[in-house]
Amino acid sequence: METSILITGCSGFLASHLINRLITHSKEGITLYGLTEVKTFSSPHLHVFHEDIRNRLAIHNIIEKIRPNLTFHLAAIANVGFSWKHQEETYGVNFIGTSNLLEGLGKFVPGSRVMLMSSGELYGGNNGNPCSESTHVATPTNPYALSKVAMEMIGDLYGLHTEHDLEIIKLRAFNFTGPGQSRLFMASDFSYQIAKIEKGMEERVINVGNLTAERDFSDVRDIARYLHEIALKGHNGGIYNLCSGRVFSTLEVLDKLLSFSTVKIEKRVDASKLRPVDVPKLQGDNRLIRESFGLIPNYNMDQTLQDLLDYWRERVNLEAKGKNA
Repeated sequence: METSILITGCSGFLASHLINRLITHSKEGITLYGLTEVKTFSSPHLHVFHEDIRNRLAIHNIIEKIRPNLTFHLAAIANVGFSWKHQEETYGVNFIGTSNLLEGLGKFVPGSRVMLMSSGELYGGNNGNPCSESTHVATPTNPYALSKVAMEMIGDLYGLHTEHDLEIIKLRAFNFTGPGQSRLFMASDFSYQIAKIEKGMEERVINVGNLTAERDFSDVRDIARYLHEIALKGHNGGIYNLCSGRVFSTLEVLDKLLSFSTVKIEKRVDASKLRPVDVPKLQGDNRLIRESFGLIPNYNMDQTLQDLLDYWRERVNLEAKGKNA
């Protein structure tokens, strides 16, 4: 039987690794569709629709046409800092966009399976203790977390409503990084700066802010693998943490990256970057996916950060060649 799979946010960081996973580990008989508002994006592996997920009619037309059996809903505003500066866009994409998608799926493909990409931010830190799937969802402390709480609630509405009966699975991802990540995120930005310094394009200094925040980090390639496996084996209505259970401070991440550098780089505290940390420590408990599906990390933090730095070295080399051409 032919399986039709839709990936929203198909031009994004996680989606690129999920697509690689699907085309190398899926059985024959699948057709992949992608949704993105990035007009220039194309892929030899996907039938791509270029639409804004906030456009209800356009999204419904796409769903009616392809009728996906499985949807990976990855389209999102996913950066906390960005969410503060662009609150309307954050709520529009993360909540209204999800509503448009689920309404369309419920109307045209009732009973289909939907993987809702949520966030470990919902736990609010849990006083520094590891957060399991049963940990209470905290009062949101930023627009991003608020939008994800609302997204999960709309998921409950369509998953529990008998008229639509969608198979909704919520995936609460903690921090993840790796090759291909946007510079909006801390580890990727550090890596980009180091690559430029190594190339002699910047002075040998990295300006930093608060380095004390501790986060649970995974490799994006592990997260893509978890997504695929849970899509195949997860329980309808299930909630699963996607995390490593390993916590690193911002300082530890930076020091690891600096240890891989080919030149000596100084850290300099920039007062303008010093901001209070809403959640000093956020750590996930991965026992459920470990015990239910045998999912454990394939990548350690050193390998993840080395690959991320090498990714940016390649990009900076191309950038330098372009300027010299």
